[in-house]
Amino acid sequence: MEAQLRNNPRFRRPLVTRAMTSFGRLWTPLRDNPRFRRLFVTEAVMNFGETAVYLSLAIWIKNLTGSNTETGLVFLAVTAPGLAAPLLGHLVDRVHRKRLMMRMYGCMALLFLALLDVRGVGQVWMIYVVTVAYGVVSATPARPALLKDFLPSKDAASARSLLLVASQGIRIVSPAVGAAVYVAFGGHALAVMGTVTFLAAVLMLASIDIPESEPEPASESFGKSVVAGFRFIPKVPLLLRLTLTASAFMAVVGLLETAVFAAADQGLHQKAAFFGVITSFQGGGSVVGGLASGWAVKKWREAGAAGIGYALMGLGLLLCLIKSVPVFLVGVVAFGFGMPFVLLALGTAFHLYTPSRMQGRANAALSAITGAAQTASIAAGAALIGVLGYRFMYVLMAGTALVCAVSIGLSRTVQPAVEKSVADEREEAEQEEAEEAEAEADGAEPEPEIHV
Repeated sequence: MEAQLRNNPRFRRPLVTRAMTSFGRLWTPLRDNPRFRRLFVTEAVMNFGETAVYLSLAIWIKNLTGSNTETGLVFLAVTAPGLAAPLLGHLVDRVHRKRLMMRMYGCMALLFLALLDVRGVGQVWMIYVVTVAYGVVSATPARPALLKDFLPSKDAASARSLLLVASQGIRIVSPAVGAAVYVAFGGHALAVMGTVTFLAAVLMLASIDIPESEPEPASESFGKSVVAGFRFIPKVPLLLRLTLTASAFMAVVGLLETAVFAAADQGLHQKAAFFGVITSFQGGGSVVGGLASGWAVKKWREAGAAGIGYALMGLGLLLCLIKSVPVFLVGVVAFGFGMPFVLLALGTAFHLYTPSRMQGRANAALSAITGAAQTASIAAGAALIGVLGYRFMYVLMAGTALVCAVSIGLSRTVQPAVEKSVADEREEAEQEEAEEAEAEADGAEPEPEIHV
């Protein structure tokens, strides 16, 4: 009897329907919110332009100078502004975010246009200026802060999941497109592409109605205000737990930047070009993981989703120790699949449990802590690969990921209260107006009948 009930489609359908319904809700912001659709397109254009152009700028410098050192300085120029993240976070919390982003994008469009004057080695400094400016834009936490005002809290996980999927998917193809444009048309084409990208972002952002929280006057000294994000995180136990585990993992995952090349060479006996295959498989896993992570955050909340993400990444890193190309690539996919779980859990938690006018400084503090840990581990990987070997590095990274997963799983952190956003207040006001209008309609006296 039980087997018959189990195999009867009438009894299976509700479970399938619930699963499909839960997954379908992830698309709600994109399907039902025209303003979010425009923001989604804006973010997609920006992500494509940024990743397509800035990586190709390094190729341009390499061709102009022939120097590996000067080429490497491009990546330093992009990451160095991250040291000023607390200052940039303070700025974000003291001004209107949309206006700030439009002005920054407009300045970037003009700077890229200036690259049309680059003719040789003597103008390489102009490329560095543009790269540093791009680093400043990337390090400024205006985007997550603006999302707090823009998104209703109930849509935070779904909307951020969709943005994450778009970002990861674009990063698979955009560097190749940028390199192809440079090879076909030269560096000036990159300048035009960068200008068009940022101008398009300015115009699209200007077309979106985004109600913002008003900037608050500083109630403390400048120094205290700049580091307020570092003081805020420990006040929310969940944010502190997620930040500590993310920092611990980032303190070792930078080893992967060096270890992956050694694994492909020494373990799999593949040429350097195999790194492109690894990147594609990891990117594909991240795209699928981005969709799954939105559902996971809604079902198991931020801590549960982060724990699953660390476990998946740890498993993936362990699989990469096996000297088999198919198994190694399965491990790469698992690592890429798990990464969005952690990223989305962090982003959603900081979105929901941080006040609007603390968003800039809190996100800047998170970026500064995890960024410093990752930078240190990248440097350690380059220095120690010849001493420790890639296998030890993979074991260390996998072990740390699994410890992070267990740590989050065993913690009993109290779920914080959601900090209401401007979008929440706007939605509540619209709902109250609708209810009042419905009540008035129900309570209206019927029109008198006319008897002939």
